[in-house]
Amino acid sequence: MNGTSQLRLAASISIAALALATASAAAAQQAADDGAGIQEIVVTAQKRQQSGQDVGIALSVVSADALAQRNVTSVTDLTGLVPNVQANFGAGQVAFNVRGIGTNEFSANFDSPVALNVDEVYLSKNFMSGLLLFDIDRVEALKGPQGTLFGRNATGGTVNFFTRGPTDDLAAGGTISYDNYQTIRAEAYVSGPLGAGLSARLSGMVVDQNKGTYRNLTLGRREGFEKKWALRGQLKWTDGVTTALLSITGGRQRGELSPYEGVGVFTPASVAAGAPAFCAPYLNGTVRGDTAGCVRGTDGGYPGDRDPYTSTNDLTHKVRNESLGATLRIEHDFGASMLTSLTSYQFARRRQLEDSDGSPVRTIDVQYDNRIRQISQEIRLSSTGSGPWSYVVGGYYEHDGYRNGDYLFIGAGAAPGYYSPFTQKVDALAAFFHNNVALTDTLGLVAGVRYSRERVSFDGGTFAATGLAGTPFRPTALVAPLSAADTSRKDDDATFKAGVEWKPRLSSELIDKLLIYANVSTGFRSGSFNGEFAASQAALTSLAPEKITAYEAGFKSSLADRTVQFNASVFHYKFTDGFINVDSATSPVPVTINAAGISSYGIEADLLWRPIRQLTLSMGGGWLDSKIDSDVTVNGRSLKDARTIQSPRWTYNVQGSFTQPVGNGLSVVLSGDANYRSSQYYEVTNSINSREPGYWIVNGRIALNGPDDRWSIALFGKNLTRTVYRTYVNDLPDFGWLLNIYGQPRTYGLSASFKL
Repeated sequence: MNGTSQLRLAASISIAALALATASAAAAQQAADDGAGIQEIVVTAQKRQQSGQDVGIALSVVSADALAQRNVTSVTDLTGLVPNVQANFGAGQVAFNVRGIGTNEFSANFDSPVALNVDEVYLSKNFMSGLLLFDIDRVEALKGPQGTLFGRNATGGTVNFFTRGPTDDLAAGGTISYDNYQTIRAEAYVSGPLGAGLSARLSGMVVDQNKGTYRNLTLGRREGFEKKWALRGQLKWTDGVTTALLSITGGRQRGELSPYEGVGVFTPASVAAGAPAFCAPYLNGTVRGDTAGCVRGTDGGYPGDRDPYTSTNDLTHKVRNESLGATLRIEHDFGASMLTSLTSYQFARRRQLEDSDGSPVRTIDVQYDNRIRQISQEIRLSSTGSGPWSYVVGGYYEHDGYRNGDYLFIGAGAAPGYYSPFTQKVDALAAFFHNNVALTDTLGLVAGVRYSRERVSFDGGTFAATGLAGTPFRPTALVAPLSAADTSRKDDDATFKAGVEWKPRLSSELIDKLLIYANVSTGFRSGSFNGEFAASQAALTSLAPEKITAYEAGFKSSLADRTVQFNASVFHYKFTDGFINVDSATSPVPVTINAAGISSYGIEADLLWRPIRQLTLSMGGGWLDSKIDSDVTVNGRSLKDARTIQSPRWTYNVQGSFTQPVGNGLSVVLSGDANYRSSQYYEVTNSINSREPGYWIVNGRIALNGPDDRWSIALFGKNLTRTVYRTYVNDLPDFGWLLNIYGQPRTYGLSASFKL
């Protein structure tokens, strides 16, 4: 992006904000009379309750009402609401990408660079996120390293899910919906007091999809069915000084994942002659929509499939996931400070059967079997007073026990499979200290430090294996070890955050409140091992930690009698030993390597306008430039200046909601949202066929609400324009095909909700 484009972006957003603020200022008195004005959202991004507008970090908050209005039913739906945030849904795992920092690692034993937390409890593996979204109070997305405040270090940021807790008064409610794929989704809760100082909450979620999204032409059936449930029970006790909250959550998912669309990349004549040559659509990057003259190379010259919502797989992608977690939170109020203990146990298991070649010929299949047991303990002391110094000091311990039992079948030869049984354990210790110091009434300093020590141990390897047995399948016999290790690595590091916050006093009818901030922070992601299907000892490698230095500056403002919020920030990230996923001659699957350097910088802005009580409008935008700086060579090709995966240069989102009273306490609510991503790459090689063109997603909802919003009936639609877009790409020219996974087609339905 050149300087002119940057100025154009900044000028456009600033002019829009100024125009809206000026218009709102002219009507400020009317807005005040109407009860308009933007309500402040209280967040706990810095481990204490604050208005989101008073926190000097890049922070996006999605409230429970916003989740309902936008019909957000999965964690991937959140990406359309926050600039420069993407989600990759490959191999049954959701992986976030924030500001160019993300992952598409093949193996599940890697920790994510974007930390997922539920009620401040860290979830170490991506496959632990499938049963999160029910009975949610809000979602906070924090960008950049947050190690001086949060349990585990992460380089890209954190996404925090906060659930609703027990209430002092009796409350109950629920929601049920039905869509055009015969999906029934229901949620319900009941909450209230049990006795003196004792209260409880029980909530649950059930999903039953009875019409598959895809048609399998080979098996003659529809695919994409899903059945899952989750329950959460909470028990809270307090005497006014000490509070204890026990939360237990469990659930199960049974279903069928999106199939791979397998597209051929060779000319038929060249395959017949035994000398495969690429077809023209593959060479010019149009093979995803035009397979004419293209066939696959290693499975009999099959032409492949071009319809994104049909598949020709010889088996259905099936998934069986279970999870169980328990968290005990104890708080003791000392008056000027709060002592918090957070103890957690988490278990998750993922079993998944996958046709990895996307064809009717049994060529490459994978059976995933992963499980994680995680124990964590955090203790922290935080100030609660209103003095010039606020602080958080604490310690953190985590133990992870990860077990892998994946099997890869490649359909020819005496030993056509690879079996990778291994365990990986992580022991992480950390101490952190975060300060906010008010030097004057308007000027404050932020300083924090964290020391982390982590030990990652690996025990196991990969075996050559024969045959298939059953479905899910297992190897019938192990032939010989191809790689094996019983080893560990120890890493320790000190990370920090330093910044300044300025809240100038302004004599202006236009500007109600202004925060200007700047900070620098560092972070790291744990090292790991390439143990998945390591076909030789040379392939079983250790990875050093990924490290980041992040610079950010921005402002947050409330304008025109709180009817306008306008926030913006600029950032620059610098990585050393950044993780990237590449094809390798030593492994049948992609491996992760340490790239020497990655840089990411950009601009973000968001605007919220509520001119009258009935109308709310918002928009957000981001520009991003994220690329590999070092001259890393993969299979003879330099990756210098390659864009990182899932890093569109431009992202936009717009939302609007209008409420019209219709008498007798009833009201009609019209809401809609749209989000745009410019072109992006799904592979770090930036191959032309892994490039996804820019696209828009448009959603809408119309609801009839009862008095005091006690009940609601709504008609909703998602992807109303039937946009066809990919969420995962694996370009495999050596095998002779390209694999795609597509986003959900247009979905519409009816929902009803109530609360007592």
